[in-house]
Amino acid sequence: MNSLKNIDFKNIFKKALLIVLAGILIGTGVGIILFANIGGDTITVFQDGLHNVFSISYGQASRLYNVVLILIAILFARKYFGFGTIISALITGYAIDFVYELMIKICTMNGFISALIIFMIGQTIYTIGLSILIRCNLGMNSLDSLIYRIIDFIHIDYKIVRFIADLLLTVIGYLLGGVVGIGTIISILLTGIMIDIFVKIGEKKSVSKI
Repeated sequence: MNSLKNIDFKNIFKKALLIVLAGILIGTGVGIILFANIGGDTITVFQDGLHNVFSISYGQASRLYNVVLILIAILFARKYFGFGTIISALITGYAIDFVYELMIKICTMNGFISALIIFMIGQTIYTIGLSILIRCNLGMNSLDSLIYRIIDFIHIDYKIVRFIADLLLTVIGYLLGGVVGIGTIISILLTGIMIDIFVKIGEKKSVSKI
């Protein structure tokens, strides 16, 4: 009973809500990126390859990708794995399909500049979602779980390891038939940097509250 009293249920509930929000933001960002159609973010390119090979929806491809990486994370990165990993992964796939279909119905694009702006909006929402998941400390997304585990061994900056991971996912996704474009190049260059920035912003806000 005493051990239960020491558990901060309010804090856990708050983090659980943030995990749900993170999953929605990640899926929303990916859905917007897909709608922009100038090349997906690196994970989306990989998932697009799965979508192409198995003839499934983007959301289903996202769930397939997450299931495989979750299993790998359980085996090799259990330290960073938690229920947040699973919850966010489940939510993300449905959010992708919903937002993508919604964007098709309500939005139009007028040339490359508008597509680029839409892409950057999606990229920003996507990286904010990933940074929230990292900051919650109840289980990162499966890819970041593996990245942080690698960092434990080789002690290289997150941005560098994320860049290498994004590059590998893009190459494999492209070979599977995923669409690569200018948006993909932007994503390879900026995803790790943007996540790192948003995580540090979250850390500064946490410190300022103390």
